[in-house]
Amino acid sequence: MRRAATVLPALAVSACLALAGCSDSSGGASASASAEATVTPLSAVDCSTLTIDDDADSLPTLEGEAGAEPTITWGDGDAPANLTVKTLQTGDGAEVTEDSIVVADYAGWEWGATEVFDSSYARGESTPFSLSGLISGWRCGLVGRHAGDRLELSIPAELAYGSSVAEGYPSGDLVFVIEIKGVVTADEAVSATKDAQVVAEAQQLLADRGVTVSGDLGAAATVSVTDGAEAPTEQENIVLARGSGDEVAEGDQVVLELAFVNWGDNGSLQSSWEAGTPQLMTVASGAPVGGLAGVPVGSRVVILIPGDETQGTKASAYVVDVAKIL
Repeated sequence: MRRAATVLPALAVSACLALAGCSDSSGGASASASAEATVTPLSAVDCSTLTIDDDADSLPTLEGEAGAEPTITWGDGDAPANLTVKTLQTGDGAEVTEDSIVVADYAGWEWGATEVFDSSYARGESTPFSLSGLISGWRCGLVGRHAGDRLELSIPAELAYGSSVAEGYPSGDLVFVIEIKGVVTADEAVSATKDAQVVAEAQQLLADRGVTVSGDLGAAATVSVTDGAEAPTEQENIVLARGSGDEVAEGDQVVLELAFVNWGDNGSLQSSWEAGTPQLMTVASGAPVGGLAGVPVGSRVVILIPGDETQGTKASAYVVDVAKIL
């Protein structure tokens, strides 16, 4: 759960965890915090100084199979005083480190609530996030875990958002179920295109359209549009450099690095490289990234998207590095 993030519209996945706040549908502050003094969330927590337990008698019971939002049954005990991370299922995938990009399904409850305040299961899509941008309970609770793990986290208020109700944020002690679907290090995502082979005719195609991509393969890229260049009237996908990995197929979830500008406004550049947060997309027909079907992992692609006056959107140019299929 993040405190803040950069939103990359048009191609970005909209997810509560990856944005600045979450809507609270649980109906109020947690019972354990409401009768006590206000708890202020701690900042810059050194995880090595925390006591992290692996179980507690007062943890609620979760029912349901992996891959779906569970139902929750509460006992009578108070929330654990320490951060508690209970392993429900052990995975054998890549280990989560402090600089990892983690892709997870999750659901969260305020302590004692029966309705979730946030759920990736409800959105139907796993959520990617940079570990460095999470609340302390997630950041400290996930380091050392592995892809494939299914976890139950009990997070004290001071390692979450505190006990005061703020608009868009949950309050008090929190409980999450988290399924780690994939782990990608930041370096792995950025360097994905380092061995890609440049497509000679692609540069001329870009020049003809007034689009310039800067940045070495295997490093951050930027994109700009020449003043006066004619805006695209239909989507065009140009493979600038071809990787050697598996080909992306429709329905795949892919980790991407990307940057984009609106046509005629190079000052509007937004970049996942700068934000430090690769994007997770589902390749689907009709969606902008649907054009990535058939493109190998490790490729750098330029996507030109027309504007739509009826929707109030401007034409835009994207440079996209295909880092990994999850």
